[in-house]
Formats: sequence, C-alpha cells, structure tokens
Amino acid sequence: MRVKKSAELDALLAASAARAKGKKKPASKQPLQPVPAPVPAPPPPQRILGLDTALRKTGWGLIDSNGQHFTAVDCGVISSLPKASLSDCLRRLNGAIKELITRYHPDIAIIEGGFYCKNVRTAIILGTARGAVLGVLSEAELPTYEYAPRKVKQVVCGFGNASKQQVALLVSQFLNIQVVNLPDDATDALALALCHAQLAGIAQGLNLENPL
Repeated sequence: MRVKKSAELDALLAASAARAKGKKKPASKQPLQPVPAPVPAPPPPQRILGLDTALRKTGWGLIDSNGQHFTAVDCGVISSLPKASLSDCLRRLNGAIKELITRYHPDIAIIEGGFYCKNVRTAIILGTARGAVLGVLSEAELPTYEYAPRKVKQVVCGFGNASKQQVALLVSQFLNIQVVNLPDDATDALALALCHAQLAGIAQGLNLENPL
C-alpha cells in the first residue's frame, strides 16, 4: 500500500530516525516566562512592654507591633503610698511586674535609661527601683532594651526637647487612642515601647543596640 507523502509524515519519520541515532528532539524556542519573586511573609507581631521606672510611680504600657503597624494593648501605673517604706515599694513593684508578664506575655521589655540626678539619694532610689525591675525581667528571660529619655523623644516626636504633653499627643496619634485621662507615666511607658517598635521596623532592626 502506498502512503501519500505529507509534511507531517516526513516530520514523524525524521523524529523517529533522530531517536534511533540517540538525538534529542530540538527544544521549542519559546520565550521563558519570568518566575515571580516570592512575597516575603510579614514578620510575626511582637508584644512590647514599656516601663517608665520609679520607686513610687512606675508607668507601664503594652503595644503589639509588626514593624509597620502599632496597636495599644493596655497601660497603667504601679503606685505605692507616699509613706510606704523602701522595702514595701520594691515588694509591690516586683509583684506587679510579675503579674503583668503573667497576664500579657510580652516578648520584649523596654526601660528608661540614661537618667541624671543631681541628688545622690534620689539617684540611689531610682537605681534600686530599676534593679528590682531588671531582676524580674531577667528572671522571666525577657530581652530588655533601654533608651534615654531624649532618644525616645527624638524617635517618637522628632526632637529631643519635647514636653510630656507633646509626647502624649504623638502617642495618641500613633496608637489611635485617647490619652486625656491617662497619667504621664503611662504615656511615657507607651512612648518607650513605640520608640523600640519604630527603630526595630527600620531595616529589620539591624541598628538596634544589644539587649541588657
């Protein structure tokens, strides 16, 4: 039987002969489609605890941050009576910080550092309160960073001489909360947490100082 020649038949015969000789079918010259780059997953949110440490009035503030968006969680003040003894104030401060950690499970703690006191006794008292707080944070194995007040104002407000009222105003804008009835110690603590969150969001925190 005679088979009528056709272009399709010739191509099949040529391909069969090439396979018999161990030759591969030439690849089609189709343009390669670019592979889209994988979209990086957003960083997991971190809960940051800011602490404006003092003996009788320690402000605290908690925020959640993913590096770009900040959400207020809670804030308040740990207070002791004016006539309470040093040991009673430290005991109350110690217990309150432990309760905050147990209730809110923060990932990072931020405290105020670089304070300056002309009065030696005041400096000793502040240092004692700071040591009590650091002891609790260390026991909880919380990474702890410190920022001087001027640094916090520069990051949050844009200039280091901002007043407490200006700090509170910027805190309310960043976190979209009302701060009219909040004590300054609480808004200062929220500003500490915001300072770290903003710095950590810049270049994935590559320029952060080492934790204490």
